[in-house]
Amino acid sequence: MREFNVSNGLLGNHAELQERWNDDGYLFFRDVLDHEPLERMRGLLVDHLDSNGFVDRNDRDVRWTGKDRENFSFFPVKAMNEQGAARTVMEDPAVRAFFQRLFGVPLYWVPFTEYRTSPPAIDKSRTRFDFIHEDAIYSDRLDFIICWIPLSDIDARVGGLAVAEGLHKLPCLHRKDGDKIVPIDLASVPEDAWRRTNYRLGDVLLMSRRTPHSGLSNHSDRFRLSLDTRILPHGGSFPFEPRLPYVGTLTSIASDQIVVRDAHGEHLLRLDDTSYLRGLQGNRLRGDEIAGVYQPGSEVIVAHEGGLVQTLRPQH
Repeated sequence: MREFNVSNGLLGNHAELQERWNDDGYLFFRDVLDHEPLERMRGLLVDHLDSNGFVDRNDRDVRWTGKDRENFSFFPVKAMNEQGAARTVMEDPAVRAFFQRLFGVPLYWVPFTEYRTSPPAIDKSRTRFDFIHEDAIYSDRLDFIICWIPLSDIDARVGGLAVAEGLHKLPCLHRKDGDKIVPIDLASVPEDAWRRTNYRLGDVLLMSRRTPHSGLSNHSDRFRLSLDTRILPHGGSFPFEPRLPYVGTLTSIASDQIVVRDAHGEHLLRLDDTSYLRGLQGNRLRGDEIAGVYQPGSEVIVAHEGGLVQTLRPQH
């Protein structure tokens, strides 16, 4: 698998960065994020694994202790959100300073975040591509840039993230079965399109929401730690001019409207048949399914236009 194009040398040149984004569907930067907030975020994940007996927090390599893993989720969204974990990184002044330098405007954080503590694979005979997908189809008309941050050194055995370079320019490779979204088949992606690298602390990978990508299964004896969130330029036009969503709390929901409260007040928005109400797994919700995910008090992200909800999704 070929290496990423590294874009450190293009920082400060929006024209060249834009050309690379348009061509590749991603921008990869080597060792540009301050290590201190990343170490704090890493420590929260290690403590979570240690408290459940899967690692020794004093082991810098985060090796699996061998404890039985049955029925344990290694996607600790709830535990991390209760600690405001992603804020450790995304609200850090040094981290935000990098994105200010990149975009030329402040960072706008779209707070749906996945925390990865990917364990060593038990079955090493299956394909290493865990879940090939593009993000756009799961969030309909919500604008964002994928921001993937390694929290440990990740070599070829540990796996990391693989990206299908340039395929964001093609039609969507996902199929649908009714409202169910089917993952992209490996055979649909040209073998020579895949890119990866040996990741190190301080690296950051930004991707178009249309870029197919997949985690690679972990063939090492250690856990793979990473943070996967979403960002936008606040007021800028590189790499595109975004429509900023409302990020706030649902105060009421009816069949034809919602009210969302954010830092600027309450916003009344219409719902119609074109509004995409996203479930917890990316599926579209309809009818009685909606109340199982959305109630007053739910923290939400809302893409909107002309007072109409385009996409409603939970914050993670």
